Amino acid sequence: MTTSQGQPRSVFKRALQRENLLVAEATAREIGHVSLLEALDLTALIARKAPRRHPRVAARWLLRYLKEHPTATIEEAGVVAACLRALGSPGHDEATRTLRAMTERTIVGSGLET
Repeated sequence: MTTSQGQPRSVFKRALQRENLLVAEATAREIGHVSLLEALDLTALIARKAPRRHPRVAARWLLRYLKEHPTATIEEAGVVAACLRALGSPGHDEATRTLRAMTERTIVGSGLET
């Protein structure tokens, strides 16, 4: 265990880049609270590496998105849900890009940090 918060976060980001789900999940637990974007990246990785867990994890991410974006419309929620469903499919990369863009707009609009 390390005393610096920066070290686990760096390990977490490298694990996501290398698609190492085991390390990404372990360091996410060590960090404690990951940003909405980081949680999205982890959700996308789970869709690829642990597809049986994907529906439950995607639903939790959608709930978090809606909590952090209380002004979301039903249309936006529908787009987010459809993109989350597409993770792990041939449309994975496009869905991930769309979700990232929507999440970044949410963060900027709410003043939250990533």
